[in-house]
Amino acid sequence: MGVEERKSVMRLRSIAVVSLLGLALAVIIVPSPAATVEYKGPELTAGGPGAAPGVVPVTLSLDQAVEIAVRYNPQVASAQEGVLVADAQLTQAASLLLPRVNVVTQRVTPVDLPPFSFQSRESTWETNFSFSQPLYTAGSLKAGLRAADSFRRGAEGTYRRTREQISFAVRSQYYGVLTTEEGVNVAQQVVDSAVETLRVARLRYEAGVAPQFDVLSAEARVARVEQALIAARVNRDIAWASLSTVLGVPIPAGTQLTTPRPVTVQEADPEALRLEALANRPDLAAAEGTAAAARAQVAVAKAGKQPTISAAASYTLLPSTTVSGDLFGRPGEDIVVSQSSGIIALVASWSLFNGGQVYGQIAQAEAQLRQAQDAVTGLKQQIELDVRSAHLSVEAAKAQVAAAQKEAAQAQEAQRIATIRYQEGVGTSVEILSAEADLEGAKNRYNEAIFGLNLAIAQLDLAAGRDAARAPEAGGEQ
Repeated sequence: MGVEERKSVMRLRSIAVVSLLGLALAVIIVPSPAATVEYKGPELTAGGPGAAPGVVPVTLSLDQAVEIAVRYNPQVASAQEGVLVADAQLTQAASLLLPRVNVVTQRVTPVDLPPFSFQSRESTWETNFSFSQPLYTAGSLKAGLRAADSFRRGAEGTYRRTREQISFAVRSQYYGVLTTEEGVNVAQQVVDSAVETLRVARLRYEAGVAPQFDVLSAEARVARVEQALIAARVNRDIAWASLSTVLGVPIPAGTQLTTPRPVTVQEADPEALRLEALANRPDLAAAEGTAAAARAQVAVAKAGKQPTISAAASYTLLPSTTVSGDLFGRPGEDIVVSQSSGIIALVASWSLFNGGQVYGQIAQAEAQLRQAQDAVTGLKQQIELDVRSAHLSVEAAKAQVAAAQKEAAQAQEAQRIATIRYQEGVGTSVEILSAEADLEGAKNRYNEAIFGLNLAIAQLDLAAGRDAARAPEAGGEQ
């Protein structure tokens, strides 16, 4: 090989080494999650085209997303309607303790009257006024009112728990968008790195310092990582659509998420978390409300064995009628007869035999009470398990983030060493491609570990019965 030829080879080798060093610097740095993430696709139409347009602001924080979902998510709306239903039932139960006043007016046309009758033979109007007031019901009406009030408290607890669950879903989807966006960034960087590796491999092959195998391997890797980039973009689009669905409103193009993913969490005492959950969980309040309602229903059923007493009054206005005085020994006179009349009554009712219906109702109510009490006990146990599991998940997620971060740093160092070995002529392109693949996997695992920690923190807040909009977000942006 001549001097000029050797210089040419050395020049190409230098170009290749510089390119590899640039490639190493581009790949080994693990990027931090972006402060803001922007949606660049078409408007997402959750709830149908044109549903609640203009609700989502251009810059959308996590707290804003939770507030929007609480207002527009149909599950929350359904639970809120359940509270209104319970309010109406409570009003109905309270009304049974109050007196009843009714007025009934009807047009009466007599048909086939006997020859002698005080009733008018013409069509007339009749008006009846009635009044009734329960005096004694063995406590059934007050027990029914207590039951309705307990059902109302249960509906309120269900509504609050639904809010918490939707808030958790919003956090999950919000962090999911951030995670998939970071996944797209990682995939794009991997593609850029693979393309650069292919360029360098071709230069070295053309310079005669690398085999064609290096070029073929680099081309195959470019094809693989381009497929991964396509999949990452699909996952990102699905994440945005899922966020739009849980919000219940469209997300327009250009929307930016501004709340970073937390990567640390405050230490928490499991016993304190357990007590907090038992005190705050609205689904436990709902279950206890159901049990209280069932207890009141037992009182209602037992009241069926007792008599009831009520006062009633009625007065009917009828038009006067005129009859001939001949019927009463007063020939030639017309006698005006008033037909209006009223009654005052004290009504007592006692079912002495009903075929066991009342005893069956009592047995049913007592069984439902035991069922509700068992449900409360079981839910308390489940809450303790939820809190314990969520706390362990947070601890495990913290360890996974630390391990994934260490793995990413080690993969960076391995990629750097592989680059130097290739530069010195003691390494191969296989080592570089393997190191790049390892670094890609380490980045993705670190990204997923952060997302796992996000979910674990949100799950712990949900298990403790915290309002997600006010739940503490310890830690900052990576």
